[in-house]
Amino acid sequence: MDRNIIEQVKQSNDIVEVVQSYLPLKHVGSNWRGICPFHNDTNPSLYVSQPKQMFKCFACGKAGNVFTFVQDYEKLTFFEALKKLAQRAGIAIPDSDRTKTISTKRDQLLQIYTTARDFFTANLFEHGKPVLDYLKGRSLSPETARTLELGYALNSEKALLNHLLKEGHSVSLLRDSGLFGNYSGNLVDFFRNRLMFPIHNNIGEVIAFGGRVLDPESNLGKYVNSSGTELYTKGKELYGLFKTKYEISKAGFALVCEGYFDFLRLYEGGFRNSVASLGTSLTEDQIFLLSRYTHRVYMLYDGDPAGIRSALRGALMCLSKGLEAFIIELPGKHDPDTFLLEKGQDALQERIDAARGVVRFLAEDEGKTPPNERIDQILDAIRGLRDAIKRELIVKEVSETFGVSTNALFSKLRRTSGPAPERTEQPAAVSLPALEEHSEERYLLILALKDEESFNELATSLTPDYFNNRPYRDLYKYLVANATATDIREPAALLGNMENKELRDLLADFLFADLQELDFSAILKQVKIRKTQRDLAELDRRISADPQNLSLLEEKKKLSDTYRRMTRKVVHRILY
Repeated sequence: MDRNIIEQVKQSNDIVEVVQSYLPLKHVGSNWRGICPFHNDTNPSLYVSQPKQMFKCFACGKAGNVFTFVQDYEKLTFFEALKKLAQRAGIAIPDSDRTKTISTKRDQLLQIYTTARDFFTANLFEHGKPVLDYLKGRSLSPETARTLELGYALNSEKALLNHLLKEGHSVSLLRDSGLFGNYSGNLVDFFRNRLMFPIHNNIGEVIAFGGRVLDPESNLGKYVNSSGTELYTKGKELYGLFKTKYEISKAGFALVCEGYFDFLRLYEGGFRNSVASLGTSLTEDQIFLLSRYTHRVYMLYDGDPAGIRSALRGALMCLSKGLEAFIIELPGKHDPDTFLLEKGQDALQERIDAARGVVRFLAEDEGKTPPNERIDQILDAIRGLRDAIKRELIVKEVSETFGVSTNALFSKLRRTSGPAPERTEQPAAVSLPALEEHSEERYLLILALKDEESFNELATSLTPDYFNNRPYRDLYKYLVANATATDIREPAALLGNMENKELRDLLADFLFADLQELDFSAILKQVKIRKTQRDLAELDRRISADPQNLSLLEEKKKLSDTYRRMTRKVVHRILY
């Protein structure tokens, strides 16, 4: 691949804009900050630097440039990420380069699902008048159907199969797509005579389908979903999120419902900060996905006892992940679809405004569950919370709403938690002093990366043995061997070329650091003095082992003179 094309694509894709197309960021000082998508982040740990065109998570350590982010987020190869970013910027990749890389199976499956989506959508508006009439009967407009890419699967065994074969897709890949059944050794369409709901991931790619049967007399299941593939795993996606994620971020909270039609009704009714859990109980993966966009979740399930139990379970799970969770209560005979249709937007808004937080909801529960069991439900949920402040605030809320002392609650938490959490935190605490032991080496590398002149002085005046800390020494060696003046001016290029994850994360850490109050020349001199001190100590060891060796004594004399000259006008703090 021509390096000029790679550079053109990189220059045409601002990393802040690209990352914001996946998750919301807030401007904090000179950087942007958001929820890290690469680990189960509950506090914003991802920092994005616009001047340096790089990102770094200070919790999980993931770091890189715009290519790295897209690669890791979408699980793509470098070439696939390059093509995606080139398309975003309107840059054509030459045919000669495109043909060098064969599309991955994931790419081919995405093409199949996109083609199937277009086929179903065309069928809806060309051959699906009964389906459009059905939607109209449920007070859902064609505009909503178009916006959410609804479709119609023809009542035919091989309509989709023949269409995809004409498009050139292989039978073996179609067999793995989850869109077809096997009847006596022959592929047949899995979806027939159904209203089709494309399921998108949060960046808008179609990765699965749900289908609703249209014949009320049919003995088939009312809803079926395409089977799992490498694109789609049940319980990992949220229906509608690709359309509503920005509204959720703007509103500051999400409405979570269960089914397709609940979501369609909310979306058409103007409640655009909604998602659906695809007919299943809310899962940890779905909460993790949602937490990238908001920390406030309102559970809007059916009003019957089963719906309330599901809403409560989801709310407690949200609480366990550090999110604020509320439960919206509907009359027992209603679900969000019927309530909004019958009572209207204002009535639903009143219910949202009256929603109770999960702690208060349990405290005021008039059911048969004893208070101590309801308290246990909350304590079980917050036991694994890493944020001690959030945990304490929730305990105080439990204390106030249930009338139980915080001492009793914390005592029960300690008794039932066990010693494991303390052990898991120990390694991180032990590893920190090892870095601080060589803080001047760290400062020197950080300062050297600020400008070309400092970096050149570092590269020409030191050798690797000046660095006692192994990662710092390895990073120094890499930079001297690979970094150019352009790389120092545009450090994102350095991150993109580094294959060693440990060094890449360390470099990103250094690039984000700000040591304006420290002087590069003074730190460089300090490192040189430290090296001389170590050399003198080593000579003393060798002289002790061989006291008659005159050459060693002469070498020590010369080095001692050098050390005295270096320290004559330098007052420094001994860090040993």
